[in-house]
Amino acid sequence: MREPIALAAISKAAARRYDRAVREPPISITCDCTAEGSVAYGTRWTCEQCGRTYDTAAIPRGEYEELLRGVRRYRLLALGPPFLLAAVLVPLAIWGGFQYALLLFVLVLAHGLLVMPQLRRRATRRVHELAPRWKLRPE
Repeated sequence: MREPIALAAISKAAARRYDRAVREPPISITCDCTAEGSVAYGTRWTCEQCGRTYDTAAIPRGEYEELLRGVRRYRLLALGPPFLLAAVLVPLAIWGGFQYALLLFVLVLAHGLLVMPQLRRRATRRVHELAPRWKLRPE
């Protein structure tokens, strides 16, 4: 008999349903009956097929915080450089000339097209390789 596994990694289906207002990634849960669901940390999930209930509060908070640090780091690496460039180049564009606004546009576009795909690949690989897997027992 397979034990239920709660995955920290965001499944493809959960990624599509991910609510942008929620800062923490959902936890994917696979029941014994192979039904899947995703919920926020600290909430209960009841399988629609067999009725078993799983409580994600049983997951150690420290391990989940480690996962959140990786998510925050990715956000910082994705949004930090464009904001830093804007903080420097927007005042230069206002007082120095239009060429700084054009430079800002080119640098942010290059960051989005050249750097972000590499960051996204590396972050996805890291989540799949290093994400903890917890075994939850039904209540």
